Amino acid sequence: MKDKKLQLIDENTSPLFRIMSIYNSSAPNKAFTNNICAFHVGKGIIISVSHNLRQFDRLPLILSDHFYQTELLTKINPADRPQFDQAYPLIAETNQRIATGLNQQTGEQLAKKLDDARVDRRYSKLYNEDCCKPFLVTTFRNNTFCADAALNAHFSANHKFHEPSLNRHTFLIELELIDNLESEDIAIYRIINTHNDVINKLPSIEIDFELYDTGTQDYFCLQVAPYDNLGRIINEARIEGLLDNFALENDLLGNSYRFEGLRYLIKGFFRFGSSGAPYLLYDRENEKFKVNGVQSQASFIQLLINNNMNGNLQYVNGIATPMALVEEKISQRLNEIAYNDKKRNYCQPLFCIMLPEASG
Repeated sequence: MKDKKLQLIDENTSPLFRIMSIYNSSAPNKAFTNNICAFHVGKGIIISVSHNLRQFDRLPLILSDHFYQTELLTKINPADRPQFDQAYPLIAETNQRIATGLNQQTGEQLAKKLDDARVDRRYSKLYNEDCCKPFLVTTFRNNTFCADAALNAHFSANHKFHEPSLNRHTFLIELELIDNLESEDIAIYRIINTHNDVINKLPSIEIDFELYDTGTQDYFCLQVAPYDNLGRIINEARIEGLLDNFALENDLLGNSYRFEGLRYLIKGFFRFGSSGAPYLLYDRENEKFKVNGVQSQASFIQLLINNNMNGNLQYVNGIATPMALVEEKISQRLNEIAYNDKKRNYCQPLFCIMLPEASG
C-alpha cells in the first residue's frame, strides 16, 4: 500500500489537481482566481465541488460585451454609466471589455456600486457569459508534463510557463463546466480543446460508488498539503457517521442554496481549503485506491487552541458527499464520452480499392 500512497502524492502520478478561473488565458500575465481542489476520474472528466461557483468576483478583470449590456447596464444607476464605460472600454477585436486604469480606490468604488446594484458576478455566471474560463492547473518541478517531454508540444506557449516564485512549471488545461449539482455540492467538468494524448496521460482514479458505513477500514483523504497548495498529503480518515444533511445559505443576490441529502461525517485531519478533495478506499483485493467521497463542507467540530476556536482553521471533522449520490450523472457523462469516441472511430474514412469487373 505504501507504494500506492507515494504515487498518489507524487506530482507526476497524482490524480489531485486544482481548478482556477482565468481571465484572458492567452495573455502572458494571467489573473488566477477561485482556487478549488479537483480530481480526474478518467476520459477527461474532472470532479470537484460546486459551492465555489456561487462565489462572487467583486470586480472582474474582463467582461464580455453581452454581459456588460444585458447584466451590468440594466442594473446600475444610469448616472454611473460613464464611469463604467471608462473603466471597461470595449475591445472591438474580441468583443470584450477589459478593466483599464483602475487604482485601488476607484476599483473599490466600482465594486461597491456593483454590489449595491446586485450585478451577478458569480463564477457560474461569468463562465456562462465567457468572461473567464475554468482551467485545470498542473504544476511540475521539471519542464515536462507528467514526466513526458513529448507532450509539451501539445500546449500552446501561453498555456505552459515557468513560475519563478514557485520554482514550478505550470501547464494549463481548459475545462468546460457541464454539471452544477448544487444540492449534492458536486461540479462536473470536461476537458476541452486538448489533445487526447494529454488526456490519456493525465493521472486518474477509479470510482467506488458503494455506500459505506461507520468503521470502514482503509479509508483515506487525499488533499493539499497542510502548508501550501502545491504539495499533497494522504492521511488516514474514517467514516464516523451518516447524516441526512440540510444546510441553507443565501448570497448577496438573495439566492438560496440548499446542501441536502446523504453525507458522510468524516473524522481525521481536514485542511481548511481542501474542498473538492477525494476520500479514498483502498481495495486490498485489487491493490488499488478508489475514490468514494468528496470533501464538501467543514463540520463545526473543531480543535481548540488555548481553549479558543477563533482563527482556528484546522478541522478534525469534515462532511463528504458520497459518490453514490452522483453515480447516475457521472456514469452518464463517462458513457457519453465513450460513445462519442466509439462513434468517431467507427466513422473514420476507409480507403477502398476498386477491382475491375470480371469479363465474360
